[in-house]
Amino acid sequence: MGPPPFRADQIGSLLRPDALVQARKNLHLGQGRLRAGPQGGNEQHAESDAANEGDVSSGATLVQSVKTEQDRAIKEVVQEQLNRKILPVVTGEYERTIFYDKFFEALTGFELRYTPLEEFKLDFPTNRPLLKWGVPGRDAGYPTGSKVSLDKSAYLDDWLFLRSLLPESQWKNAKMTIPPPGWWHIQLKTPYSKELYATDEALLADLSAAVRKEILTLYKHGLRVIQVDDPNLSFFCDEAWIKTCKSEGVDLERLLELYVKSHNDALIDLPPDLHVGLHICRGNFPNGVGLASGSYERIARKLFLETSYKLFYLEFDSPRAGDFTPLKHFPADKAVVLGVVTSKFSDMEKLDDLKAKVYQAADVIAEGQGRTRADTLRDNIAVSTQCGFASDHSEGGVGMTRDRMWEKLELVKALSEAIWPRWNE
Repeated sequence: MGPPPFRADQIGSLLRPDALVQARKNLHLGQGRLRAGPQGGNEQHAESDAANEGDVSSGATLVQSVKTEQDRAIKEVVQEQLNRKILPVVTGEYERTIFYDKFFEALTGFELRYTPLEEFKLDFPTNRPLLKWGVPGRDAGYPTGSKVSLDKSAYLDDWLFLRSLLPESQWKNAKMTIPPPGWWHIQLKTPYSKELYATDEALLADLSAAVRKEILTLYKHGLRVIQVDDPNLSFFCDEAWIKTCKSEGVDLERLLELYVKSHNDALIDLPPDLHVGLHICRGNFPNGVGLASGSYERIARKLFLETSYKLFYLEFDSPRAGDFTPLKHFPADKAVVLGVVTSKFSDMEKLDDLKAKVYQAADVIAEGQGRTRADTLRDNIAVSTQCGFASDHSEGGVGMTRDRMWEKLELVKALSEAIWPRWNE
């Protein structure tokens, strides 16, 4: 594929301005839904009692307030990125409440509904912090008919708004993120009714077709860089979850095969000038809460050699991710964005330490390929944070502020310029 599109990359989400966070909280409260976080709250779902016209009017006002703050925040954050020459340019996911928001809601024959935690796979890593916080359940996605499809793009309006803020020459330097086909399937004990779908393969095929259609729609309107976020794949590296699955008789090898195929089906016959990368971190709840740990070694060969992705965004900012050893399997015709700067904590890394880590990774890749460090630095590597700064809309990492967020992104840029001088000229 040639070198990665950006030597300094970012994963997508940015800290929201306080006004946008408050507007969303007001909307959720107005809808009768309260989402509390790790301070011991819970999540309640109830229908809004729009008993009179005044309630409906108030609800519409709250929705408009979110839209106003959202658009203002996106305009400001895009301009800040342009001023700082930070690439790729993103919306910060300010138009979403969480990174996978909007896609599954846009599907025909699919719905999100409240699901008690006991209906998820036992010890599913995403639920671990929720159990500690006393949260009894959360929304999950299910097919409601025998044919799941995407009839209207989930993200086209968001891309067109971002595009409108950029000169046409910069469209190629923008990025949008989307969720994977199997996002809900992996989480649930019973992800679909046998009356609707006969097999896992049939459901995932329809979901893959929907993801592919979304990708092609965005491409048709000028987007050239798309990131598929699938932190669930990192759970196949988590020893605790692996042990639980084995005790429950879950065939993890079959599951991984299913999800690799679902990803590949979403990538069939994509245009050659479109960059679609796969991001796999280990979760990034507010206040630095992680969801899983373990080296990529368990899944490295399958991901690097059997998926059709040419670009990977991987987490390497802390011991929970393991070392660079899995990169010995990395092929010469693909690229990896090393997530060596953390968004989980506000402590600033030292540039020289980060350079040493990148060179260490390059040496591992070079040895596996039988090439030199210079070869792999030229052809295979870029750098970024390990994840976004606010995958959830409410808050970010421990001690993280908007000023520190920009310092972190500037550090990523400085690291790239120290290794690949003048790459962005």
